[in-house]
Amino acid sequence: MEAAMMVILYCTIFLSLWTIGTVMLVHNPGNPHTRLFSFFLFVTGLASLSVVLNVQVLPWMRMSGIFSNENIEFVRLFSMAAWGVEYHFVPYLLLMCSLVFTRLFRGKAIILISFVTSVPVLVYVAAVPPLYPEMQLGGHLTFRIISGAYFLAGLAIYWLRYSTERDASHKKNSFRTAMTITLCILPLYATDYIGIERVVIGREGMVMTSNNMWQFNFMIALVFAAFFIYNGMKYGFMGIKLRIERQKIDYSMKKLTQGALILNHTIKNEVQKINYLSSRMRASAVHNEKEELLGDLDHLDQVAKHILTMMNQIKERTGDIVLHEQEHRMTDVLAYSLMTLEPMLRDKRIIVNKEVQCDPIILCDHSHIKEVLNNLLVNAVDAVEPGRGQITVSLLEAGKDAVIWIKDNGAGISQDNAARMFDPFFTTKKRAANYGLGLSYCHSVMQKHGGSIRLLETEQGKGTRMEIRFPAKRVRTMNMPDRVAALRVGI
Repeated sequence: MEAAMMVILYCTIFLSLWTIGTVMLVHNPGNPHTRLFSFFLFVTGLASLSVVLNVQVLPWMRMSGIFSNENIEFVRLFSMAAWGVEYHFVPYLLLMCSLVFTRLFRGKAIILISFVTSVPVLVYVAAVPPLYPEMQLGGHLTFRIISGAYFLAGLAIYWLRYSTERDASHKKNSFRTAMTITLCILPLYATDYIGIERVVIGREGMVMTSNNMWQFNFMIALVFAAFFIYNGMKYGFMGIKLRIERQKIDYSMKKLTQGALILNHTIKNEVQKINYLSSRMRASAVHNEKEELLGDLDHLDQVAKHILTMMNQIKERTGDIVLHEQEHRMTDVLAYSLMTLEPMLRDKRIIVNKEVQCDPIILCDHSHIKEVLNNLLVNAVDAVEPGRGQITVSLLEAGKDAVIWIKDNGAGISQDNAARMFDPFFTTKKRAANYGLGLSYCHSVMQKHGGSIRLLETEQGKGTRMEIRFPAKRVRTMNMPDRVAALRVGI
């Protein structure tokens, strides 16, 4: 009965972990952290699979008499390899997951770090525990120290990402991720690396010496599954909710395309009316028919009101975005966007500082990018106080990416509004002409370019900084100016 219960509990562990890993991988395969953490979950479940093989499968194979010694030995070796990989490499994989989660290291840097951090584990595996003909795990203070250091470093890095996250919409997700992993990893270390004194997998079976705390490992897996399901459904966890939100935005933009067709048809019909009324008004003016002219003006007002009503009902700005790409110097695109806003800046006495630390040539659709910049700049202008407002526009190099920051000293954005700012139709502006489509449009444009737009930092009463990022694959050249330019526009 005890063996049967052990099999059930350990089946629960690896099946739940592998199910979650599969769900993460299927729903968000493009996220590097998701891919690596899914692999981490698969590896973490291997020890549980090994227990099931040694407690249930191998004894049955030996007693049945239908399996050859070679087949039994193959299964035993597989169980040894499964537990050995899980025991020795789970701490290392957690550390790598945390480093990828920070987004501080990419490309060759993360590859180099992965090699360096694997060396202590590989040296230990090669030098200390016997692996064949029987495998012995545990019982060595050295690996308890190594695994504990890797676990603590990984957890510290997850919390570091949370504490340094400036994007308000991602900060809570970082907190939930760090908290869930901490609540699961610390008990795992206590049960598997401290509580288990020794595990021996030999030809006669498995022998475990421990304080029996391993029996509660299934609770760790269930807690992680519960956090994953609850947070993933309600808030967002390890990229799952974020993908659902992106799908929602894509779907909304497709619906907006249908609205654009309706609005286009409406405007076409009303323009015909305007042309007709214009001809009548011209004729009435020639013949001095005042009452006819006033009547036509009333009709014209009705036409204008109908168009505005349709615009308010549909709240559409654009259809599906199609890029017409060419190589453009980003300093020129930025200069043009600032030039078109100069009358507004002068009228409101707003100072704009332009900081150019690089001069990239980027493959992009300059019309859409100009509109993205215009949206962000107009939002910044609306946020600051006339006569006291300052806006800083920075063009920077981040690794091999090209980045534009737009920072203002305005009112800032609350955390609740920041979490919804890219949703279609969401707006905090009360004017009838604001439909809440600007930032959702910007989000779609940058997605089409393979880049991103995000709220980098905000504080109510002190201002906001937005970031536009173009990926390295779109940067044709990254020219460096002779000096950093600081151009003041406005008074």
